[in-house]
Amino acid sequence: MDFLTLCRRAAQDCDITGESTIPTAVTGQTGMLQKLVNWVIESYVEIQNSNQNWRWMRRPFTLNTVADDGTYEYGDCTDVDAGTAITRFKRWWANDPDRPFTIYRQSTGVAGEGYLTYLEWPYFRDQYRRGAQTSGPPIHVSVDDQNRLCFGPKPDAVYVVQGDFQRSAQRLAANDDEPEMPEDFHTLIVYMAMMKYAGDQSAPEVYDTGNAGARLIRRQLEADQMPSLVLAPPLC
Repeated sequence: MDFLTLCRRAAQDCDITGESTIPTAVTGQTGMLQKLVNWVIESYVEIQNSNQNWRWMRRPFTLNTVADDGTYEYGDCTDVDAGTAITRFKRWWANDPDRPFTIYRQSTGVAGEGYLTYLEWPYFRDQYRRGAQTSGPPIHVSVDDQNRLCFGPKPDAVYVVQGDFQRSAQRLAANDDEPEMPEDFHTLIVYMAMMKYAGDQSAPEVYDTGNAGARLIRRQLEADQMPSLVLAPPLC
């Protein structure tokens, strides 16, 4: 469902009746319809921010390093799916043991591709940001307090780094904007908007309907979009 359809569905499910109370656009509204539009926007942002591991918000990136430069902003990296520099950024997936960052020397090509080992920032800082340092093929990656990617040793040439990052929340704005979350679960946005309407209008029956629907769809969304649980290996 696009943004306007979500707002119209929320208006209908809240039992806001009458031609003048069903939105025909998401802009230029006043009163209750403006509140409804805002509730849909807020509900979708809250869903996205409710978990930092949603699969639909995980995106691949690539980065070409610069010789003797060991620190990079997210804007230095390319969002592979968009084909442009990263603009919506929340965090790096630098410490995922199942999908670690990879690196290869550009002049050598992918035949020399290997993995980067993640180090927590305090350990990385002590090893690579204290005293005199030499450049070389990077073997470690970390994330500093400013959410910058840091490589150690500093690259001695151009290397191609690949990995994943988590996007920041999408904010719906135009009539035809569609939530990036899987379409099967778009009704969760409607149910959460209903709960906000119910709180504003003291409508417990609407709240109960929205709450029951939201609980059901959220469980389905989490089952579909959360990382699978993996049992740890036995202790030796």
